[in-house]
Amino acid sequence: MQRRTVLAALGASMFGAAGSALAQGYPSQPVRMIVPYSAGGGIDAVARLVGQGLGEELHQSFVIDNKAGAGGMVGADAAAKAAADGYTILLAGNPELTITPWLQAKASYAPLSDFTPVVLVSQSPNILVCNTALGTKSLREALNAAKNAPAGITIGTPGNGTPQHIAVELMRWQTGMDIMHVPYKGAGPATVAALSGEVSFALVGAPPLLSHLHSGKLTALAVTQPQRSPLVPNVPTLGEAIGIMRDEDFVAWYGVLVPSRSPAEVVQKLEKAMLAILQRPETRAKLTSMGTDVVGISGAQFAQRMRVESKQYGDIIKRFAIKAT
Repeated sequence: MQRRTVLAALGASMFGAAGSALAQGYPSQPVRMIVPYSAGGGIDAVARLVGQGLGEELHQSFVIDNKAGAGGMVGADAAAKAAADGYTILLAGNPELTITPWLQAKASYAPLSDFTPVVLVSQSPNILVCNTALGTKSLREALNAAKNAPAGITIGTPGNGTPQHIAVELMRWQTGMDIMHVPYKGAGPATVAALSGEVSFALVGAPPLLSHLHSGKLTALAVTQPQRSPLVPNVPTLGEAIGIMRDEDFVAWYGVLVPSRSPAEVVQKLEKAMLAILQRPETRAKLTSMGTDVVGISGAQFAQRMRVESKQYGDIIKRFAIKAT
């Protein structure tokens, strides 16, 4: 028994020494950053900014690997199954980490156990907008005007099973209004539908909306989060506007994660580098220009947010029998 104890202690000591040595030399080769969406989108822009910053902080190349498909699940699955050595990291959003797995009969990965969160980078508000031609400035006025129109209250979103769709279902339930959800294939088409008057409202993330809000073609009515967004500080929350969804937090966020069982020393090194990047004024300014607010919370807080949000989305998806089609 004593010999086994000594051997176990020796093994633990050797593993700890190996981990420390790995951390000291990490990264000694290029690091792959998987992005589970195609190049050119909002999350891809965030990833390239973060990858450049990590390269500068850690003096190594961070190579973007776009692996799109299945609402972000293809790339997330590839990252979950990668070697847990710090040389494959994931920059992902909440759809593939806290929402989409609930929409599958059996997901190929378990976000809460297959990943170690490193840093929650930023979040973009979802903004409920209407065409300025509706002639209203407040959400209550806009809902009343749309209710009396021939098509009624129609809200376009980026698609079935998206955070915006889930928010619309909760909005319909909490208000008791006859609201029709109109799914589109992405935020861009939903925004165009609001601009053309095809739908009375659109609920999408900030990036495709900002230029139309600045030009006055669309009117921002509310954000779907507990507090106002620094990105659009003059836009009320749904709680302020019509007294619903005071506690629910429906935003799009982006974070860096690694496969679970990655060496703690490597995770800490990545976390330190990430937090340093997010303190740079130029990084913060660029993220703001992309339509996303800097968050910069560390791994433990990020993990807790994932747990809370996953349960929230799971409960709502089950309650309203939401399907991804």
